[in-house]
Amino acid sequence: MKLLVIGVGDCGCRLAGGFAQLNKTAKTKRHVSIVSRAYALNNTRESLANFAKLGPDFVQPVLIRGSLTGDTKSSESGAKLMRQEYDRVLAGMRLGGFFEADAFLFIAGAAGSVGSGGVPVIAQVLKERYVDKPIYALVIMPFDSESDDPRCLHNTATCLNAINQVADASILIDNGGVGVMGDFIPLENIANVNKEIVAPFYDLLCAGEMDGQKNAGANVLDAGDIAQTMKSWTSIGVGTAKFADTGFSLFKSKDFRDKGSETIKVMEAMNSALVRLSIDCKLENAGKALYLLTVPAKLANLDMVKALGNRLKDLAPDAEIRGGSFYDYTNTVQVSIVVSELIYVERIKSIYDRAARITGMQSKEAAETKQTDSSRVRSHQDSQ
Repeated sequence: MKLLVIGVGDCGCRLAGGFAQLNKTAKTKRHVSIVSRAYALNNTRESLANFAKLGPDFVQPVLIRGSLTGDTKSSESGAKLMRQEYDRVLAGMRLGGFFEADAFLFIAGAAGSVGSGGVPVIAQVLKERYVDKPIYALVIMPFDSESDDPRCLHNTATCLNAINQVADASILIDNGGVGVMGDFIPLENIANVNKEIVAPFYDLLCAGEMDGQKNAGANVLDAGDIAQTMKSWTSIGVGTAKFADTGFSLFKSKDFRDKGSETIKVMEAMNSALVRLSIDCKLENAGKALYLLTVPAKLANLDMVKALGNRLKDLAPDAEIRGGSFYDYTNTVQVSIVVSELIYVERIKSIYDRAARITGMQSKEAAETKQTDSSRVRSHQDSQ
């Protein structure tokens, strides 16, 4: 699958750069392109300066002109800015990448203003103009250090609600406390976290683009399979395991013990992927699921694919499951997992509940203040 990537706001722009780097790796190592073009949209020139230095073949920076108004740190302010400027934003993009892509991927941090408010607006515009292309959103949840900030909770809840109404699928990334030292997030930690966020997409995007029998596995997983799987709230993960170096020869057949140990390694990689899902969820609540096995051709066997499918079916009994495999040339097995059409995600419910509670408290305080002020006015009038 080939994506057109649009990062909005500081967080979204950095991750757009991560996908551009992923594409560069795919071109170098696998001779395929998985990103038709990557854009970084932000409202300050300083935030886009580094992208401009790298050239448009990496990430194309697009300045959102105009200024945030009202509460400049609110998602409503970001949405208003994007509604005013989306025509000029689209004019700053190269149209060629739109037609080459199989889908659009929008990226934003949910707790900010420009990204959380802007992504639903521009995603809706492109959904209306390119009706045949899926719209995906990669939504980065707030760090634990931000979870008590009323504005962050409000922005996150507003962003999730708006994106869920626009995107075909919203891939949720729960940063939690990763990379955080108190209230400070070192730049090198952000870079490492961003690499972890984009890594699970690598094999999934490459699989359908790698043509030819030398890479084709037992079942090819292509853009259509991904599009049919990714719906509504979505979680993604990848796990790896290393095969033992046993001096395997192409001319030596493997016995059942070899095949059994290799299948165990595949299941080990799958368990790792499940543990590393991008957001905690209950697989039994998934309506759709997908697995992809990346394995050395010389070690591949049908038992591996069958074992993965059976295991995922046990964990997600009500899900429509798709799977595939393709061959790589390392001594490592990698399993990518996507669980989608999630009915219930505890993290989302928690954010909605806390945001509603804070909004209710603020409304109550405002009403009490108004009532107190009115009482003082009446008391003053009576005294006169």
